[in-house]
Amino acid sequence: MTSDVKTTRSEAQLGGSALCSASKGRALCQASTVLAAHATPLRTRRGQAVALMFEGGETAFIVRAGVLTLQVTMPGTTRQVVAMLFQGDVLRSSFAPPYAEGALVSAGTGEVWRMRWTACAELAAGDPAIALYFDDALANQMARQAIHAAALGRFDCEQRVATFLIELALRTGVSTSGGGIVFDMPFNRTDIADYLGLNPDTLSRIMSRLRTSGLISPSERSRAVVSDLRALAALSPAARSLIEIHGDGQGDPAACKTL
Repeated sequence: MTSDVKTTRSEAQLGGSALCSASKGRALCQASTVLAAHATPLRTRRGQAVALMFEGGETAFIVRAGVLTLQVTMPGTTRQVVAMLFQGDVLRSSFAPPYAEGALVSAGTGEVWRMRWTACAELAAGDPAIALYFDDALANQMARQAIHAAALGRFDCEQRVATFLIELALRTGVSTSGGGIVFDMPFNRTDIADYLGLNPDTLSRIMSRLRTSGLISPSERSRAVVSDLRALAALSPAARSLIEIHGDGQGDPAACKTL
């Protein structure tokens, strides 16, 4: 019975009636007023790097707007895009491996709250709503990272690209009058290929095939349109998982006046 319920919900969301606006941070709305008093807001621009360490102590970052990537450089290697972070996501500076260089890099215009992790821990200890927000955010991110690891290890090239596009559509997409989904495409080809473990030329060929098939089309600068999310989802083994992860929210944070 449980499986049937989940299938029904997933199919409804594939139809485009329930998109990312429902999953962008109910808990963040509830906790934002308290967190705001202890956070330093950082406005970001495309390509801006935010250092993970601040004044020598462990730091927490809360994504308020936009999309950022976590980029890591291990000793003797080149940098690697290891995670995408969306509105409501939380990052601790200790998430970067020891002896590696790590940075948050903004994919476009956005805003990040920076806080000392000790302040976050104290607030969470005294406020169940804040504790729930941190717990839910980190659980959500861990699930997405597990999907990304599975994609890199087991998915073919087209499946990886489809999974990436579905996540962007679910996280940043808005329904169009024609039944499609317009969503942000803030990354350049090199960053997408790096994140997906692909050669940039391979990525270009796959994107060309998707455009030729009519599944995606350009909209305006840094945006794209998925004409049929159901058809795109059929290309990714992770589609249903991503839909479930991004469909848990009950409210749109845009309705929260403090955001």
